[in-house]
Amino acid sequence: MPLETFTFKGVDVSIRVKSQFGDLSGAQVSDEAILRWINDAQREIVNSNFLLRDTKYTDIITGQHDYPYPDDKVLAIEAVYIDGMPIQAVSIQQAREFALSRDPNFARSTDTAAVWYERAGVITIYPKPAKDIPNGLKIEYLKNPVPLALMTDTLTVPDRYFNELVNYVLAQAMEMDENFAAATYKLSQFRDGLNRLAYKDNMNQTDLYFTITPDAEDY
Repeated sequence: MPLETFTFKGVDVSIRVKSQFGDLSGAQVSDEAILRWINDAQREIVNSNFLLRDTKYTDIITGQHDYPYPDDKVLAIEAVYIDGMPIQAVSIQQAREFALSRDPNFARSTDTAAVWYERAGVITIYPKPAKDIPNGLKIEYLKNPVPLALMTDTLTVPDRYFNELVNYVLAQAMEMDENFAAATYKLSQFRDGLNRLAYKDNMNQTDLYFTITPDAEDY
């Protein structure tokens, strides 16, 4: 994935939308409505294409299973590392079945946890750590976009998604104007644009990284 830039503001979207809609004065399409549609568009984009990645480091505490999510609005956890090594994600049910069959008191401890699962904004690692590790828990995660409060705020989706965001906002404006055919066409452009950018991202990652296919015998 390329290094992202974030330079466009809400006002840039407003100018583009009003110009294409033919309403530079804002008599039909208000900035208040455009701001609301911008925030809707950002959520749609991020839910369709995973864009906003971040990393958090937290101290590992002896005997502590549970660690809170990062403070950001987390969309999904991509990976968890203990002392620099990735550990396997499991479902809550798998963790419970394992504990009931082998460690009903959830008391087992080790220098390096083996698995993790999440529930209600809490990451649980197992077995519990046997020692403190400063910044030993690394969480790689996807974020939800930050809503714009003002038109002068910077968009929280990358610049390369600007045209797609404008298409989404235009579709909402055209639907409000009861131009349903044009609205449908603009939404189609929006979706096609997201798919094209997602395909490009996947191609870039395939070019840069080897793909490892699990062997059934590994399990």
